[in-house]
Amino acid sequence: MPTADAPGVERSEGFVDVATASRIGASLARRRPLPASYRPGALEQQLTELSLLATDRVAIESGLVPPTPPVARVVDRAEWVAANVASVERLVGPAAAALAARRKVRPPAMVDRWSRRSSAAQLAAVLAWLSSRVLGQYDLLVGEEASRDEDVISYVGPNIVALEQRHGFDVDQFRLWLALHETAHRAQFTGAPWVRTYFLSLIDEVVGAMSIDISTVLSGAVRSFREVAEGANPLAELGPAGLFATEAQRDALRRLTALMSVLEGHGEVVMDVAAQDLVPSASRFHSVLRDRRDAPGALSKVLGQLLGLDAKMRQYADGERFVRALRDAGGPGLVAELFVGPEAMPTMAELLDPALWLARSAPALR
Repeated sequence: MPTADAPGVERSEGFVDVATASRIGASLARRRPLPASYRPGALEQQLTELSLLATDRVAIESGLVPPTPPVARVVDRAEWVAANVASVERLVGPAAAALAARRKVRPPAMVDRWSRRSSAAQLAAVLAWLSSRVLGQYDLLVGEEASRDEDVISYVGPNIVALEQRHGFDVDQFRLWLALHETAHRAQFTGAPWVRTYFLSLIDEVVGAMSIDISTVLSGAVRSFREVAEGANPLAELGPAGLFATEAQRDALRRLTALMSVLEGHGEVVMDVAAQDLVPSASRFHSVLRDRRDAPGALSKVLGQLLGLDAKMRQYADGERFVRALRDAGGPGLVAELFVGPEAMPTMAELLDPALWLARSAPALR
């Protein structure tokens, strides 16, 4: 598990230039105006109450019971960007710093500063774009010590209110529906603590296995070109991250993809079941958000392809189909068996063919 500081590694400046990324990202995110009726204080109070109700309903359906009540926080787009810049640093900073310490040749200080600031600007631009689309997010517990940004459900208030107004949603129903989804994700990480540890270990594997020698980069490029020549799409399985990854990284990326697909699919299924008698308009909300995701503008589509978000959406759909197949086969009790430990997670092949997982796991679990 990554810790705040790896032994023997100097991290005085950190992996991400947090100040630069936050400043640029906030500036870009604020360009989109706030809805006229946006009242963050009242919205936060309501979402706190709805998150408490949603937590109880999610526990009944999933069997995952968080040890503490949820904390809901309403943020604007700039605050969401800043929180995610910090999350990126906490998630990949320790492993990236250890990688940098293994370098045989270090770049000049000026080049290093320019590289960090350039990377910060790119990260800021990506997060600013995403900040206009995200409605809610569970902030994973990352550090060893609690902080304001950990174990919190963040709701991006301006986006929620704007979407409600655009489509004439019943605000009470829509906000409860969102709370069911986000509290389902919180239940996964806090109701089954191994999920957090496993997730962080995979992040550590992906970053820690990086090689900085040119031969590895060239090898990855040749492999990707060969896949294209054979009619395959090297972006389809793992997105851009898999283009130049080592085999060890690809293996970790596959396990990470399978985990995230299951978590997202599980969240969708739990939300839908829990909403059946609570949110009469749930099917309409689901339909609108699906159309919003499937029909992006030209810029959004290009960015989605470059960032691998198209691949992620397909993987999340695969995750939902997988979880629904398990629920059809054995009810919520069988779905709950996914959370007994990492060994219960499906492989990528099992994710696409749930019968393979059932053949491997169901007999031993019954």
